[in-house]
Amino acid sequence: MNTPIETRFLRNKDLIPIKKLTSVGLVGLGGIGSFVVQSLGIMGYQHIKGWDADTVAPHNLSSTAYPIKQVGLLKSDAAKALHSDYTEDWQVFETEGLFTAESKVMNNMILATDDMESRRMVYDKWKQLGKGFLIDARMGASTVELVTITPGNDNYMETWAPTSSIKSAPCSMKHTVYATQHIASLVVSQIQNLVAGSAYYQYIWSSLSPNMVNYGTLIRPTIQGVVHGNRSKQSIDRLEENANGSYLSINRSA
Repeated sequence: MNTPIETRFLRNKDLIPIKKLTSVGLVGLGGIGSFVVQSLGIMGYQHIKGWDADTVAPHNLSSTAYPIKQVGLLKSDAAKALHSDYTEDWQVFETEGLFTAESKVMNNMILATDDMESRRMVYDKWKQLGKGFLIDARMGASTVELVTITPGNDNYMETWAPTSSIKSAPCSMKHTVYATQHIASLVVSQIQNLVAGSAYYQYIWSSLSPNMVNYGTLIRPTIQGVVHGNRSKQSIDRLEENANGSYLSINRSA
């Protein structure tokens, strides 16, 4: 299918510069990754590359975007099918299986794996490139944590901790679909902020039970006109007031 871009993206053409949605890598195609693939396709990304070697299991159905008929499929194949349901012919999704020490990162990366060590491996590789952005999406049953890094604003290691140091929840209390969808939406909105040159919070921690949010540093583009745009002084002041520190030792999610 090839719907005219003017028609397909009419609702958000003034919000997201489609021409800047070129390529992005996504490590992990499970709960978070499945909803991110779906959303990036709808958003208009031209090229997505995904890494995952697992299969869709019955217990994945409670926290992913995958339908029942895809149980038993490789998550990479399930993600391709999901992507094709929401995209045009010019939008490409490719996979490479498990991300390893030999894998090559892209300029823009999203992390959605199950452990902190694999996230660190991708971060270390990405840092050597010195460009683009890296978004690390972490979640528990009802809490989510989003870390956004660019070469000029990199505090990744301040938010990283070994998997062994993070208390693990029982398997039956590990993930919820609403937390998965929440962190996926934060990922996509953060990408919009980055490619559009808008302000964004470098760190976001959110609880959904009860609803609470902690913000880290507010990052604003260097060009004042781009930063503020048509935003009122009152709105700018509110953003700045909300830019508070995060208590990582208390609120963690992997």
